[in-house]
Amino acid sequence: MLQIEKGYLMTDRRELEAHLDRINNLIDEAEDRLGAHSVKPVLMQELLRLEEMRDEILEQITLLKDQPREGKS
Repeated sequence: MLQIEKGYLMTDRRELEAHLDRINNLIDEAEDRLGAHSVKPVLMQELLRLEEMRDEILEQITLLKDQPREGKS
């Protein structure tokens, strides 16, 4: 399982996008493990945690897009 510290801010957009791809893959895997009935709480917690991480990464990417680039006027 991929471990990420909550609140860790990555500043490289490529790094963020690569991390987002990994998180999305983990979300897909977690969703595949969910059964149609009687979902185990541990699996649901993992899925919710991954979705929260994905949202944080998307927010960081948005913040980077909104920041002016250094050296540009």
